[in-house]
Amino acid sequence: MASEETAAPAQPGSGWTTGRVVALAAGSVLLLISLAFIGGGGILTWADQEQLHAGYLTTGTTTYSAGGYALASDPVDLRGAWSWLGRLVGQVRIRATSADPSRPLFVGIAAAGDAERYLAGVSHTTVAAFGNRTTTDHLGTTVPAAPASAVHWVAQAQGTGRLTLTWTVTDGDWMVVVMNSDASPGVTVRADAGVSSPALPWLAGELLAAGVLLGVAAAALIIVPVRLAARRAPASPGSPSPA
Repeated sequence: MASEETAAPAQPGSGWTTGRVVALAAGSVLLLISLAFIGGGGILTWADQEQLHAGYLTTGTTTYSAGGYALASDPVDLRGAWSWLGRLVGQVRIRATSADPSRPLFVGIAAAGDAERYLAGVSHTTVAAFGNRTTTDHLGTTVPAAPASAVHWVAQAQGTGRLTLTWTVTDGDWMVVVMNSDASPGVTVRADAGVSSPALPWLAGELLAAGVLLGVAAAALIIVPVRLAARRAPASPGSPSPA
């Protein structure tokens, strides 16, 4: 009676199984996230080191001009989309110098609603953001009162030469306004803005730690299935040895 050959069962531990493919894919995704966290932590660490030199991360100095009575920033909402800024930023510093050194300048920060009411009907120019040269002119015929006492400013500075205004960030909608102290038309200034952020070292450390932990997990999810898939199955008893 002819004997039947029995096929050797597939050996576990070799080849790409569904579980190993899934693990490899998950590991690849975690590796990308890990690199993003480590990169972000590295950038924040660099920013923190730069900040230590002068205490503030600053924009470049930019010249702004307005033919009307005022230069004003667009409102910044620290309760909505920018609410995270209040948790990262300690103080804001604005430095401004008039193009005419003998002409007294005024710089103030006020609630957006108060500043907008003060500038309603007044010819002025708004700036999208400090360091950004994008401006919008607003026409008007109203002559504004001198700014120092016309609005409740949460922070203000005025005088000749280089003015420095600092303000501790709080929730709300805020605007920065720059004018001649006597509210005369024609404003040209060189200005920069900076922020201090005591939370930068903590945030950088958190991102770096998370990146390292995710990297370790990603390495395990990638290396283990690759090694298992590449491992040769042991030869079954009675199988012919290779020539």
